[in-house]
Amino acid sequence: RDLHKEYRRQSQMCIRDSPVTEETPTITVQVVALDWKWMFIYPELGIATVNQLAAPVDTPINFRLTSSSIMNSFYIPAMSGMIYAMPGMQTQLHAVINQEGTYQGIASNYSGSGFSNMHFQFLGLSDGDFDAWVERVRAEGQPLTRERYMEVEQPSELEPVHYFSEVDPGLFQAVLNLSLIHI
Repeated sequence: RDLHKEYRRQSQMCIRDSPVTEETPTITVQVVALDWKWMFIYPELGIATVNQLAAPVDTPINFRLTSSSIMNSFYIPAMSGMIYAMPGMQTQLHAVINQEGTYQGIASNYSGSGFSNMHFQFLGLSDGDFDAWVERVRAEGQPLTRERYMEVEQPSELEPVHYFSEVDPGLFQAVLNLSLIHI
């Protein structure tokens, strides 16, 4: 199966001619590239996940990206372009998914031995399904404190999905400022 053609087909399915205005509701997702997994923090919802990203269809997503250790790149071929995540820096990406489905997200920059398995699941959901997903994360998750972050941040491969029911509100900024470095 030709993955390039499949990604191209999915990308074309997701293009719509609806304009995004200042009144269009958006969602912010703070993304942290870890060795070798992805963390997604939803600051407005107070939740976080590892290796699973979800968003409502037709809702613009404001991604804010950084990395805990080495430069990496964030890529959801069905939705948007690739963008780098670098330690001590924040990059931004604005995107929208226009079709419900389960899509693959990948790291597209070599970052060490676990790179080839650094994938995540992206769920494009209806509004109701997204609300149910948020409630599931809250019900099944545990708190993401700075101490728990330091455990999750340790290098690991083929990491399963993790849910966090609440998040230290200053966590992303601390990661961005390189304030959570192992000694």
